[in-house]
Amino acid sequence: MEKIDLDIDGQPYLIITKDEKTELGFKGNTTPETEEESHDVDIPNVLIITRKNADVLFVLRGGDTDSFKVVTAQDLYDKFKYQWFEPLADNYRELLYVNDADYAKDAYKLFTWTDIVTFSLIDRTPLAFRPNCEGDWKSNSVGGGGYLLVMINKIPYWTDAVGQIPFSIDTYRMNRNIPSTVETGMIWGTGRRSDAADRTNTYDNFFVLRGTLYASQRFTYGIKSGDGTYPAVDVVEKDNATPDDTLGNSITPEEYDTYAIWKK
Repeated sequence: MEKIDLDIDGQPYLIITKDEKTELGFKGNTTPETEEESHDVDIPNVLIITRKNADVLFVLRGGDTDSFKVVTAQDLYDKFKYQWFEPLADNYRELLYVNDADYAKDAYKLFTWTDIVTFSLIDRTPLAFRPNCEGDWKSNSVGGGGYLLVMINKIPYWTDAVGQIPFSIDTYRMNRNIPSTVETGMIWGTGRRSDAADRTNTYDNFFVLRGTLYASQRFTYGIKSGDGTYPAVDVVEKDNATPDDTLGNSITPEEYDTYAIWKK
């Protein structure tokens, strides 16, 4: 049996997992048997996210249309389509708690943002980012490796969200322009040109923008005279050594207003 003490808006609760079943308990004081006054019990509007074996992974605050639920991560992804890492994107729910116990970590592949950057800086052709090709981070064994969830710096993410970052960094270094890189990400979001461009306000486009903004801060470009007659000048890339953890920052309202071209 696993027990988790959890404080939600100042009220203590206890999450209990036993025999592949998860339940929420309330902490309170006992009252005398003779006391006839009733006491209200508040059921918190939260979503407890679990593995299929009921191990608790994390807890989200429910939205206006939600009520208390215990939901597997797979159902959260397939049916609810919720996310907790981009407040301005659709289907956002606030992350309240992450279970850092060793038994829960098996649900994730563990990374740092430096790991993501290291993969992203390998020079690849655009075709390498097609589904299941070498640049497809979410399926590459060095990357997401087919996991539904990854954990980066103790925060869980959907694997396919993080998978947008290597593509966007590589594309920015080719385009050297933020709007055109975001547009390319919308067109090639699924890795298949035959699919319709993704102009929704979902997290995929936000992570394309995350990677693009990181690349625009890390790499700047200048020109120098060429060694021969053609080309007359060469483009020189300067690495500004932007901290890798910058990728952990959500898109700000200012960045959204400026670059979220899928909403314009």
